[in-house]
Amino acid sequence: MGLDYRIRCCPDGLMTDRRRQVQVVDCTLRDGGICNSWQFSEEFASRLALALEQAGVDVMEVGYQTAPNSASTEPTGPWRTCPEPIIAQAFRDRNMKLACMVDQGRFDVQSLRPASDSVIDILRVATYGEHIEDAVDTCEAAIELGYDVFCHVMAVTMCTPQQVDRFLERLRESRVGSVAVVDSYGAMYPHQIRYLMRKYKNWLRPDQSVGVHLHNNQQTAFANAIAAIDEGADFVDGTVFGMGRGAGNVPLELLLMYLDDERHDVRPLLALIDEFMPMRDELKWGYQVPYGISGWLNRHPGEAIEQMRSTPLNSLDFYDRLSGDQPRNMHHRPKQES
Repeated sequence: MGLDYRIRCCPDGLMTDRRRQVQVVDCTLRDGGICNSWQFSEEFASRLALALEQAGVDVMEVGYQTAPNSASTEPTGPWRTCPEPIIAQAFRDRNMKLACMVDQGRFDVQSLRPASDSVIDILRVATYGEHIEDAVDTCEAAIELGYDVFCHVMAVTMCTPQQVDRFLERLRESRVGSVAVVDSYGAMYPHQIRYLMRKYKNWLRPDQSVGVHLHNNQQTAFANAIAAIDEGADFVDGTVFGMGRGAGNVPLELLLMYLDDERHDVRPLLALIDEFMPMRDELKWGYQVPYGISGWLNRHPGEAIEQMRSTPLNSLDFYDRLSGDQPRNMHHRPKQES
């Protein structure tokens, strides 16, 4: 056994080959668009798509498809609703698969055109566990129209084990091809991701893919992605420079470096990534103490996003306010009596 070509103090071969089979999904326009109200130009979106394709990314999620009456009243860019003429123009001549996400309850499946008439290949249905029946109906309708379908059960960290069992059983009975473990609040650590990856794989059929969509509130998204890959993840979501709601997502460039194989080349992303740095300075995604606090407490990041807009920023006050209604022994072992 030779030495690892990067880390000379370790032998080569310490890693499994599971990372060689991972499908890489980019969510920059969709999840990253939450940061800037999807105000990416068509020209930028086209250049991003070219860089992703050259980098060997398998799927580009280009935004949401949303019912017109449920979209934000604030001005948003085209990737909030993904009109077919715009996405067809922006992503023409691309061989990479394209995906859109829909939020269950904010999307009318009757408005969906057949996949044969669309540049979109994959529909990713986001739902909560209690709405799984309606979400499966949406998934089945999209499958009938020729789409590959992913189901993302959001905020799984708020579900009981029994609730997870129930939605996994329903998904196992469906024709849904891919299911994501979704850490919406950035609350989980690698040992919890490992547990859920095993649970999802044990409950679902062997022909159903399992992957992860992770948020970086506690700076664990990349470590959690590695843990998921070790457990046999079939796909991993990421975004360029980690751009995404609040603390953001798995940095796509780090994921490609970790995969370190002949299918992927990080250089096209690095040629584009400097354009994201001024955006991050302005929009302030990425790790910040309020996001870490909300992640650790398994709270929706909206409170932390509002805290980040406060002046002055008072982290201790924010922590006390969010944790004040929780018993201390939920998070700290009691002191040993002397």
